[in-house]
Order: sequence, then structure tokens, then C-alpha cells
Amino acid sequence: MDIPEFVNREKEIREVKAILSGRPNFVYFVYGPINSGKTALIMRVAEELPRDYVIFYVNFRGRDVQTIDDLTRVLFRVKRGKISEETKEFVKEMLKSGAKVLYKLKGIPIPENMFEILFRRVDKVEDIFAYLEEYFGEIVEEGYKPVFILDEMQTIKEVINATGKPVVERLFNFFVRLTKETHLCHCFCATSDCLFIEDVYSNARLEGRAKYLLVDDLGKEEAFRMYEAFGFQDKKLVWDYIGGKIGDMVSLFEEKKRGYREQEALNRMLKDEAGKIEWMLDLVEEGEKIGPDIEEIKNTLRKFKNKEKWLYREIKGKALKFLIQENVLFYNPVEGTVCPQGRLILKAIRELCKDLLK
Repeated sequence: MDIPEFVNREKEIREVKAILSGRPNFVYFVYGPINSGKTALIMRVAEELPRDYVIFYVNFRGRDVQTIDDLTRVLFRVKRGKISEETKEFVKEMLKSGAKVLYKLKGIPIPENMFEILFRRVDKVEDIFAYLEEYFGEIVEEGYKPVFILDEMQTIKEVINATGKPVVERLFNFFVRLTKETHLCHCFCATSDCLFIEDVYSNARLEGRAKYLLVDDLGKEEAFRMYEAFGFQDKKLVWDYIGGKIGDMVSLFEEKKRGYREQEALNRMLKDEAGKIEWMLDLVEEGEKIGPDIEEIKNTLRKFKNKEKWLYREIKGKALKFLIQENVLFYNPVEGTVCPQGRLILKAIRELCKDLLK
């Protein structure tokens, strides 16, 4: 038996397609807990769009982006050979090739000479943005609809420009230019780091210019349908341990393939999750990991012993931010709430409360 290819996200798919059916007006943050299926949703929508959409998808996951140089190399895909270096002619040449898959997962095609010009002047971020605006404008002129998708954007939040300011702030102002001002290109930014979203929202002055799309863990009814697809037997037991988190369903499926019974596999997963949290606490306590006071962290975790969700303002502090950044807790910026990243982590925290955190 193979892993189910895609989780049915009809509501979210309809919502994204409705956005794309109109002209670009807002920057959209696609957010949600880790392993909730954000990337899978984005790629499914991209695959189902008509041929007049051109998808530019850049995933920063696993990419070492520390400087403007790194960012430029990730954003662009250099095209070598005898091709036009004029933006208008180059775009025409690219679009003649037809298949939109040319653009998916590979960054933005750019002539080698133009890349060298931009790369030599990476301190001039405005040059890069000016080129991109011209590039997207030419695509629109040719009758196509560009869609720019940046995944795991939180990984570039430390990159600074020549003036010492975060590049991500200027990048989002550029997104506003592409959407709200010129209506040239749809822009989607996916992340599970919602504190990053809040920082960008305030620093880049995105009020009235950005909207949120939540891709959450599945509800019970939909989760049970997925359990059937995975071949899980004791649905109530599985729900108690992992709820509707797709990533954990895949992990359980793999554990069962190795010959473990469901209860045994779930216990192994729980032990592993608790071990990760305990290891993180040990590193902070021993000074090998930079973090707030260890007791403040433990006290924040204890908050979830008998309560699953809190208002952010009720328990805000350095420890809370630390646990959100470590993907132990999930912050929903729309609701202003905080909860564990999934039922398995909630269960792990409560197991630790019996001993380590008691």
C-alpha cells in the first residue's frame, strides 16, 4: 500500500483559485502548523491551473541563505546559450516553450548575462526588484498571469542589505508593489513561523495590503477518512495520539510498514517527541543552546498540562516566543492564540509534566 497522494482540501483549493481568478490585490500569507500540508496544497493548485498561468515557485527549505548573494542565486535559474538578453524578447522565448512546468520548482529563468549584471551589484537590491517588475510586466503583456510563490520564507529573515536592514522587509514592500499597486502578479508566502509573519506585517506596513490563508491540521471527520486511506484500524486511538496532522499520519504509516502495531508505533512516536523536547531543554540548561531562563520555559510548557489553547497575551514572554520558534508551540496571528504544534506534541508535553515538568 502506498501513501495517499493528496489530502482532500476542497475548501482551501476553492479559496486559492478564487483569489487567482481575479486581479492581484493583496499579498497572501499561507500559514499553519508544521506538517499540515501547506506546500502540498500550493503545488496541487499550481498543477490544476489553466495554461495561461505561469507559476514561479521558490522553496527556501534546506537552502543556506545568509547573504544577498545567496538570495539571488536561489531566486533565479540561469539560462545559458544563445538567447536574447532583452527582457521582452527573453520572456517571449520562454513562453514559446509552452509547458508551465518549466517554471515550477526552479526559480525565475534569467539570461546568464543579466544574472551576472545583477549578481555583481547585489548590494543594489533595487536593481533586482526593478528587473523583476519589468519581467512580470512582460509576461502580462504576452497575455499570461504570473504567480510568485515563496515557501518557508522565515529562513531568510536574518538576511540584511548593504544598509544593514532586513531584506525581507524590502521584499514584502516589493510584493505590495506587484499586487496592490501595479496588479501585475499574485504573491503567496508560505510559512509555519507566525511570529515572522507578525514582524513582517508591522515592519513592512502591510495593513490593508495583506491577507491570511490558514492551512490547519484536519478536523476529525476528514482525519478519519484519511485514516481509512492509510489503513489505520483503531481510529479513536490514532486520533487521541496524532489528531489531524498529516505529517504524523505519514510517520505512523511508515512505522506500521516496519512491522509495529498501531499502539506500539504510536508509543514510539510519542516517546520520540517527548525526547526531542527534553533534549532541547537540556541544551538550554547546559548553555549549548541560546534561550531564555530554563525555568521560564518549563513554566510555559506546564501551562498546557490541563489546557490545550491559550490567548497569546495571557502567557506572552521570551519563553513563549522561544517555544514557538522551536516549533513546539503554534501561534495563530489571526486568532491571537497559542497551542502545541499538534496533538502528539501536546501529549508529549503532558507526559513530561508527570516527571520532568512536575
